[in-house]
Amino acid sequence: MLTLKQKELLTFLIERIEDTGVSPSYQEICSRLLLKSKSGIHRIVKGLEERGYVKHLENKARSLFPNKHPNGQKYISDIIFLEEKQKMSNPLEGSDEIKIPLLGKIAAGLPIEAMETFDQHIKYPSSFLGNGEYYALKVTGDSMIDEGIHENDTIIIDNKKIPNNGDIVVAFIDNEDVTLKKFRKKGESIALEPANKNYKTYIYGPDRIKIQGVLTSLIRLY
Repeated sequence: MLTLKQKELLTFLIERIEDTGVSPSYQEICSRLLLKSKSGIHRIVKGLEERGYVKHLENKARSLFPNKHPNGQKYISDIIFLEEKQKMSNPLEGSDEIKIPLLGKIAAGLPIEAMETFDQHIKYPSSFLGNGEYYALKVTGDSMIDEGIHENDTIIIDNKKIPNNGDIVVAFIDNEDVTLKKFRKKGESIALEPANKNYKTYIYGPDRIKIQGVLTSLIRLY
């Protein structure tokens, strides 16, 4: 039997996915359930996972997805997350441009909860890109400024490219936060390095980090 908060979270999750196709962020869940911290959300989600009511989809910024309704009935839906619907890149027929989904904001600084919007696209010359799967993000923060990446720049990310040491990557940390940093791997450890002396390098175990693509290009408006 579910607790009151577990029922509230599960109901909100189902409502949001069926309305928008996107799982709510942990901050949105906190606001809906009137909780003060995300740690409370983690405990509720863990309890639902242990009972088989929710699951996490792999490599998704907003990955929480229902398995059952609060009454225990199996949750069946043909809803596909918008990242999948957009298929990361959508060539324009008869054109040398492609439409790239703009998936929200990313922190070039301290990690923030990621992927805020899913309903915008930008056009980009196909000749500048290879055969990858691409999406775009708007940069906030200045931790990568020494690599020429500034606040409000738009970055193009190749979701299929495997990172090498020194590449700038989108890193998904602990299934919750996303940041833009330089990638270094030594043994099983992964270091996320800033390009600004005012920020620290952080080192993680491989189970805490999912790389969601490599920076390929940048757009700046003057």
